[in-house]
Amino acid sequence: MEMLKCEIAKKYVGYLSIIANIVLLIILFTPLTEQLYKPLIVDEPAVPGDVIVVLSSGGYTHGFPGFRTITRLLKALELYRQYPSRKILCSGGFRLKKADKTIAQVMKETLILYGIPGDDILVQDDTTNTYLDITALLERFREEFDFNNALFVTSSYHTYRVKKILLKKGVNAVVISANPWEPYPSAWSE
Repeated sequence: MEMLKCEIAKKYVGYLSIIANIVLLIILFTPLTEQLYKPLIVDEPAVPGDVIVVLSSGGYTHGFPGFRTITRLLKALELYRQYPSRKILCSGGFRLKKADKTIAQVMKETLILYGIPGDDILVQDDTTNTYLDITALLERFREEFDFNNALFVTSSYHTYRVKKILLKKGVNAVVISANPWEPYPSAWSE
């Protein structure tokens, strides 16, 4: 009798495992993932304002910005060219070891390569995470800019968090997604 109960339990666990794996595959490899992800994307329309804030997303140790940082910079470049009177503020204090520069400094150099005047690019590289980046730049540049008229550029997966942090800090800035295709992972391991 005990053996029969054990066999039945094993069958149920096996069936449950198969069902759980099928559900997981449906969630991960069908458009359902995108539908579940969409409410977390904040992509507000661009408006003229004081400053474009580009939040970093890392880089390579030799001093090159990573893919997500490049896409954010390209979006900032597009916005800057639409509204040339703006300044661009690069934010990110993560240090790239071999280059001995912060990611914000590398971002500034990259924007200069794209033809943005160095005087129009500011750097905030004192902190290394989103919450501290936003807190520090709001404090440091409070006198220079009205951040309620700022554009914050980041990746789509990051927009909801950035908007919530800004609202918590009393700032109702525009948050723009740099790359709407990001719900799809760039590598199978992600």
